[in-house]
Amino acid sequence: MRPSAAVTVLAAALALALAGCSDRGRSASAKEPASTKTRIRFQLDWVPQPEFGGLYAGLARGYFAAEGLDVQVLKGGASVAVPQLVANDKVEAGVMGADQLLAVRVKGGRLVAVYATYQVSPRALMVHDANPARSLEEVWRGQNPVAVEPGQSYVRWLTARYGTTPPTVPYQGALAIFEGSPLLAQQCFISAEPVDMELLGKKVRTFPVAASGFSPYLGVVAVSEAFQAEHPEAVRALVRALRKGWTDYLADPGAFNPAIAAQNPAMSLAAMNRAAELDRPFIETQFTRRAGLGAMEESRWAELARQLVEIKAIARAPDLKGVFVGE
Repeated sequence: MRPSAAVTVLAAALALALAGCSDRGRSASAKEPASTKTRIRFQLDWVPQPEFGGLYAGLARGYFAAEGLDVQVLKGGASVAVPQLVANDKVEAGVMGADQLLAVRVKGGRLVAVYATYQVSPRALMVHDANPARSLEEVWRGQNPVAVEPGQSYVRWLTARYGTTPPTVPYQGALAIFEGSPLLAQQCFISAEPVDMELLGKKVRTFPVAASGFSPYLGVVAVSEAFQAEHPEAVRALVRALRKGWTDYLADPGAFNPAIAAQNPAMSLAAMNRAAELDRPFIETQFTRRAGLGAMEESRWAELARQLVEIKAIARAPDLKGVFVGE
């Protein structure tokens, strides 16, 4: 909002008066930096989308600045190794999956989760209406190909859960191949690729991976142990601002989606509005209504660690002490 002329003049006069006093007094405070906000370079794991809606809402409403934080958002992509960037203190905060965080901790990367956006994993397999599969198990045990990212922990889990691996092809991150292959299944986020197909007028079905019992926190905001130790209040402030931002975004996504869409021309505003609608039950649950948006439970982390060891995604379960903190 543009300030009124009177406020602008008053602010300018006050600034000049303070500057004059500072020059005459030659006080030590005059030598301090103009800003004392804590800088947080916030690395996304993908491009701007509704899955980061609360972050953008918090920025738009000034919640981070009000908490003394200078947040700079860095766009992500398929080649951006967010966990490593955070663990090596190349950025102060980043978004990742809980399974990625535990895998890095086992190898010595000291990451700490501070906020979990998705309480239920929105990861799913998507099929055309022509595909005969009517369940996640039928997709995975069928003979039709499935486009997945190799090495993903959910792929290992489904293979162990159903005792077989379907014919797989590399996931390309786009819809072109899937759109022209009626029997191809493809990994997706329930609020992303299926929405694009819906807007194209193409019927698809989605089968959430969480139905198989594997549902790690996703959209996890993490910092390094070093940053947490050095700036504990800034971390608490980050959680408070994220929670406020997500509260506002969930209440009215349409107020913020145009600004997000402006940063991501590949996703239409209509797709963003529909995605926000589909995301809500994965973000706001009965647990978060009691504990607050983004809150986490140690039992969930322990269960995930056990599952990752079971499927040999990690060699051993890491010490869970310090894996996550809350406000």
